[in-house]
Amino acid sequence: MSLENRCVLIRTKKIGGCAVLHTPRKVIQRICLLANKLRFHIFFKKRPRPGEYCNSKFIRVDTRAVQPAETRPYLAIVRCGRSHCLIDDCSERNFDIALNCYAEPEGVRSGDYEYLYVGGINKYKAAVQFISKAHLRRYRGFIFLDDDIEITNSRLSQFLAYCSTHGFGLAQPSLTHDSHFSHEHLLNASSRGWRFVPMVEVMCPYFSSSALGKAIHTFDLSYSTWGLDFVWPKLFEFRPVVVDEFSVRHVRGTAESAFYEYMRQIGVSPQRDLAQLKNISIGKVR
Repeated sequence: MSLENRCVLIRTKKIGGCAVLHTPRKVIQRICLLANKLRFHIFFKKRPRPGEYCNSKFIRVDTRAVQPAETRPYLAIVRCGRSHCLIDDCSERNFDIALNCYAEPEGVRSGDYEYLYVGGINKYKAAVQFISKAHLRRYRGFIFLDDDIEITNSRLSQFLAYCSTHGFGLAQPSLTHDSHFSHEHLLNASSRGWRFVPMVEVMCPYFSSSALGKAIHTFDLSYSTWGLDFVWPKLFEFRPVVVDEFSVRHVRGTAESAFYEYMRQIGVSPQRDLAQLKNISIGKVR
């Protein structure tokens, strides 16, 4: 190896008898992540103040649904900034909406949702603080939507009823072919029906109430949410399902998302979260 190349590489510890080499840039990135992680644990916002919208370690609940005479059977939780892509098409929905905001929503009226809570580090760490045993008793099924998942109220109502009718524990709608996607098996493959898949993604999973009761303790395992979708199938005797009869459009790709810059600011590597959870043993998650 030339002197020039030797100057570009830094030798680190041996793993499995092989020397692991890192470029100075990667070493600097790792140091920055560690510094940001330390700053996060010391200084990160504990809970949003009244009227404040931000990410935080703990949520602030602003609105709780009043128990009506007839309860809608499903709950859609939408993690969102100023807006989201759940489209109100003026249909009668069979689900309540819980907005989990990290920025002040624009143009949202009180009648557009039943619950509103602010903060949390991510959608799932916030949800584990919000969802109670009363919610698990009250609702038959739950769906967790990112704010860039596009679907109408009427189609979501139909999807939720379809999942319940077929007895699915863990499922998601298929993705339209103009969606940003990471897993080809989640793209729409038919105009009707459903199929078993290895995993469903964190951006729009459906859980039956009983399945969520078994999975909710895993929601705290990932700061980035990466890797959770590989953990969930290990919890159940049944296989995850993608429903081709219903599709959603994933509007934005990861490169366009401010979420990953936010992850770097709190010292989190999504790739490291994924690597740790992808191969986690069943005993550690059950």
